[in-house]
Amino acid sequence: MQKHTVVVAESQTLFRDMITSFVEEMEEFQVIGKLKNGQEVIDFIKKMEVRPYICLLDIHMPVMDGMECAKQLKEIFPDTKVVLLSAYDDEESIESVLSVCADGYILKSSGLDEFKETLRFIIEGKFVAPQKLVQYFSKRLDALLQIERESSLHYIKERFNHRTDLNQREWQIIQLMKKGWTNKMIAESLEISEGTVKNYLSIIYKKLHIKNRVELLQMLSKMTG
Repeated sequence: MQKHTVVVAESQTLFRDMITSFVEEMEEFQVIGKLKNGQEVIDFIKKMEVRPYICLLDIHMPVMDGMECAKQLKEIFPDTKVVLLSAYDDEESIESVLSVCADGYILKSSGLDEFKETLRFIIEGKFVAPQKLVQYFSKRLDALLQIERESSLHYIKERFNHRTDLNQREWQIIQLMKKGWTNKMIAESLEISEGTVKNYLSIIYKKLHIKNRVELLQMLSKMTG
């Protein structure tokens, strides 16, 4: 049976030895490197000319932490599985994990069985994370989907009762205004001049019986929910 190679990076000797021991208890893995920080991981891979299947990285390490190491590994070896280890499950840590495209996130408070099960899930190509991280990600996704839904042309037309006195270009400009775009951004997106955008806005204000951009944004902000 060909074993999956693993590099373990943890600044504390006790935890490094414990993690190594846990991994080596699993017949499908072989630890090929025990290192103290992210820089040692990068140097080890380059010097030994090996490409570990999985890198287990503690987030908080000196010299180069797990986050920076994970980022560099994904840039150099995108196929290498990167699993971050941390004692924290706060929102800041969760945000950081998502930003470096890690393949998994394991809390140090996890039980041994959970730790081993997580590694097995990861070699199956699954992203594994604590429930709190998944819930946080789910909430963020729901919020983004809500923003996208409320910025859709259909949603805006529906809130305006599908009034027929606005043409397609005017609807487009209202939609982009709802997204918070400036006149310059709108002009570049629609490939028209800023002056033309201003002219369209003047017409829109007149049709909606409002005076300016502030009133239009206030009208659009009331459409949420």
